[in-house]
Amino acid sequence: MPSVARTSNFPNATTTRGIHMIVYQAWTQREPVGRKFFRVFQSSQFREHSLTFGGLGVMDQKEEGESITYDAPVEGFLNTFTHVWYAKGIRVTAEQWSDELYGVMDDSPAELGRMAYATEETVLANVFNNGFDGSFTGPDGLELFSTVHVREDATTYRNELSSPADFSTTSFEQALIDYRNFRDGGGKRIQVQPGCVLSAPDNQFRVARVLNSTHRPEDDTNAVQPVHGMGFRQDVWDYLTDADAWFVGPKNKSEGFLMLYEREPFSSDHIFDFDTGDIKLKGGFRQSSGWGDARGWFGSPGG
Repeated sequence: MPSVARTSNFPNATTTRGIHMIVYQAWTQREPVGRKFFRVFQSSQFREHSLTFGGLGVMDQKEEGESITYDAPVEGFLNTFTHVWYAKGIRVTAEQWSDELYGVMDDSPAELGRMAYATEETVLANVFNNGFDGSFTGPDGLELFSTVHVREDATTYRNELSSPADFSTTSFEQALIDYRNFRDGGGKRIQVQPGCVLSAPDNQFRVARVLNSTHRPEDDTNAVQPVHGMGFRQDVWDYLTDADAWFVGPKNKSEGFLMLYEREPFSSDHIFDFDTGDIKLKGGFRQSSGWGDARGWFGSPGG
């Protein structure tokens, strides 16, 4: 197939169809990592809301002839997701497009797709990158990872180690214990199964040694590595910025309460300037993302 720069003799419709194919292919050529952890919902509104469910306790013992007691769930925490446009344009002069010899102009449309991919990955990863920062709060008024999160019944819980620690057998074991202690607003245990460990590339080898070793890699006691064989998936995300931070997530992302609302999917458009002959290309998408409930992810910023 001839390159875009060499289709100047064809009708504009043919040329621009090729351009938009290149843009779209650049958008889809990389597997998105963020969407592995975020539940994706389609939206047709200006904003979306999520509300946690307070939950109820356990059932009472009922004696013969006695009436049952009734209870009502407590309203949970509301979060608002307001959609944002992310967009960029490129303008190429007619002379540039016609005279350029090294394929740079051919690559310009593809760059829109790569920019869109990098933008979404950056925005989604920032949910974790800002997860220990009190300036970025969620529905209960706290950052994503905290030792004093509040349940709907006003009881506190933690999804962060009491003392920050690097990833190791010991810190991972404690994280799993705390993770399995997540409870709803009625005090019942939440049966969310942990299934993945997420980190930046800097931390991937430390995580791999712990998950894949049959014996503890930190000492020479020949002690059995208890987490080996538990089936944890290791995920590495290039867009995480903290080299020491690590996160434990659910086996099924639907139980993680990370949300991505897609209002307008990525698309591209173009226009030719009649007077100059220049072509203007643009691409963009509209979405919002964040978390609706901290119970589902556990994290540590490292030691």
